[in-house]
Amino acid sequence: MTRPRTRVAAYVIRHGAVPELLVFDHVGMPQAGAQVPAGGVRPGEDLEQAVLREVVEETGLHTVSVVEQIAVDARPHPATHRPRRTTYFHLQAPATTEDAWSHAVAAMGTTPG
Repeated sequence: MTRPRTRVAAYVIRHGAVPELLVFDHVGMPQAGAQVPAGGVRPGEDLEQAVLREVVEETGLHTVSVVEQIAVDARPHPATHRPRRTTYFHLQAPATTEDAWSHAVAAMGTTPG
């Protein structure tokens, strides 16, 4: 039996006049649609570390905090049908977080600078 790929996903909420969910688009890839930060868990990394790392890598935000784990989904990947297990987290961003910004992910999933 194939071991499932372990993933995390972040629902980052900014509380202002109304709660707002962080979503982003990949520049030059409109077919990807709006997304939330998500990705694989590295060997030896715990789930909370992984979700915080993915948020930094994909958005550049260093000021978010984990509120709680909200769900686990153990369905196969829709295209490859390979097993995967995704743990979803609720994270909070400060109310002072910008409305919009550009962020480029560097090679190997690291952030520039």
